[in-house]
Amino acid sequence: MFQGKPPVADKTAAWNGAERTVDLFERIGGFLRANKLDPTPLNYDLAHQFFSSDDPNLVAAIDGAIKRDGLLRPEVAAEISAAASNQISSELLEKLLGRAHQNMTMAAGLVTQSTADVKAYGSALASGAGTMTKGGVPAQTALGLLVELTRTMIGKTQDAEAQLRSMGEQMATLRDDLAEAQATAESDPLTGLANRRAFQAKLLEAIAQAEAEGYPLSVAFCDIDHFKKINDTHGHDTGDRILKMFAEALTDGVGEDTLVSRFGGEEFLVLFDGIMARRAAMRVDEVRDELGNRSFVNKDTGEAMDVVTFSAGVAQLQPGEDSDALLKRADEALYKAKNGGRNRVLISGED
Repeated sequence: MFQGKPPVADKTAAWNGAERTVDLFERIGGFLRANKLDPTPLNYDLAHQFFSSDDPNLVAAIDGAIKRDGLLRPEVAAEISAAASNQISSELLEKLLGRAHQNMTMAAGLVTQSTADVKAYGSALASGAGTMTKGGVPAQTALGLLVELTRTMIGKTQDAEAQLRSMGEQMATLRDDLAEAQATAESDPLTGLANRRAFQAKLLEAIAQAEAEGYPLSVAFCDIDHFKKINDTHGHDTGDRILKMFAEALTDGVGEDTLVSRFGGEEFLVLFDGIMARRAAMRVDEVRDELGNRSFVNKDTGEAMDVVTFSAGVAQLQPGEDSDALLKRADEALYKAKNGGRNRVLISGED
């Protein structure tokens, strides 16, 4: 990881602030040069977040990419930026929930006011009827007052109905906004699959249920072979098409009771709920076999492409095992599949 010079501690507060700013820009510039990234606004913003934000997921994603590839590749930087921008901010959630709470409060107040108006109307009717019975005022006058009172009550009821209807429409819009924000935060923007955060949340839930009910659970770590070569040879647009094609093939091929996720880059994860490792591996291997029989052509150049293959590691949940340990075993099986020649599926503990 690129490291900048630390701020000097024995200056004035103002000087320290200025020096930290200069130091941050130096570190950002060094980061971009070290990773051979163009000085675009997107890359500047990503580097700035890397050095100054408190988002551990973003930092871990960048550190992992550099560790894996030796530097932060442009397409990976774009993916990390997209993932970061798709997270629901606490400010947005607070705003949406605040609006919902405000509408609910207004609705409750409206119901309370309507109840009070109805009681007042009932009292006024009783009073008017009593006045007419006792002959306190002329009947015509009392009747006119009751008619006017009824008109006023009808007007208030109509106003209340209109306000409640408007609040209902606003609540429906808020519900849609929250659903859209949630879907955006849990989806990979390129493939539409569940992203890392959504997968990990579902995995925790599935593990708890599997342990409680005593049924099996397996995961498969899948990685497209030589994906960097595809990008370098045919361009990133073609690479993106391969990623989307692979996402569709995996989703269609692994069957029901599964969750397919893009974990990052060319890595995908599949959760097999209620399925043992051997059966999960067979399903993944069927996808691998089917994919190996496909022919691909670069749409931009018409050039024939090499066969697209992938490697996978499968692990089944063990008693008392947590999600991190389960994923680690699947990742280790994937690593062995890669080192064993690629284009194969290995089961943890059987490789």
